[in-house]
Amino acid sequence: MNLFINLKENKDLSKNERVLADYILKHPEDVLKMSSKDLGKVCFVSTATVYRLCDKLGLSGFSDLKIKITSSLDDHRKSNEDFNFDFPVNQFQTHYEIIQKIKEDYEQTLNLTANLFSLDQLRLIASAMEKAQIIDVYTSAGNINFALNFQFQMQEIGIQVNVSVDEYQQRLTAASSNENHLAIIITFGGRGILSDILPRILHKVKTPIVLISSYDYTFKDFDPDYQLYISPYENHYKKISSFSTRLSILYILDVLYTCYFKLDYQENIEKKLAYYNNIVEGTIK
Repeated sequence: MNLFINLKENKDLSKNERVLADYILKHPEDVLKMSSKDLGKVCFVSTATVYRLCDKLGLSGFSDLKIKITSSLDDHRKSNEDFNFDFPVNQFQTHYEIIQKIKEDYEQTLNLTANLFSLDQLRLIASAMEKAQIIDVYTSAGNINFALNFQFQMQEIGIQVNVSVDEYQQRLTAASSNENHLAIIITFGGRGILSDILPRILHKVKTPIVLISSYDYTFKDFDPDYQLYISPYENHYKKISSFSTRLSILYILDVLYTCYFKLDYQENIEKKLAYYNNIVEGTIK
């Protein structure tokens, strides 16, 4: 995950660690010139607090913090620019300007989503997908086509994925699931049965759950087994359209498919070619 997003969104920081995090967010270039003692001094906290913050961020020390600041700085600057994800265009813009604004929306969305990926989570999810006998995807009507596209991709390499469309079918699929299934729930902020009913059913039948959601959302009563994050900078209701959210979900599902594909890269290529040849040969009289 991008360091600056982690600093901004991390809810496990103490009061003094939050002071440090806020200072780093506001003055990243200055921190690069400081020692750990200097940083503690300007924030009126101890050097030990600086190192506790590094530990909570999953860093090996203050030098590692500086390395992560340097590698994440460009994306941090871009995300702080005044771009309106909810209303990226206005009524007075030309067609050319609209093209450029939607392009900028997409570029920033992809950068933000990429920075939210956890490599450990991706590795674990790909392994869980490989172990699962059946993969079930649950989402709302607005995202169903992305789920169906993922289903099609997996079917091309011989993996069957269930995508339940209506609410009763989703409940039935969840109720008949078990520990040999893998559930993927896609929801920005948890609406309808995706927020409460389905997770409870799946938890009861011991089905592992991958939650794809905004950074600040999780289930009420328990944590998902795995979680990936949608780009968070689009309002869920007040906006022109879900430009950013849609692209972020598509990107995440494409990454999941590709991580799974590479587990048996050559075999999966051969499967795709064999299925294609069977289709072609079946159409020739």
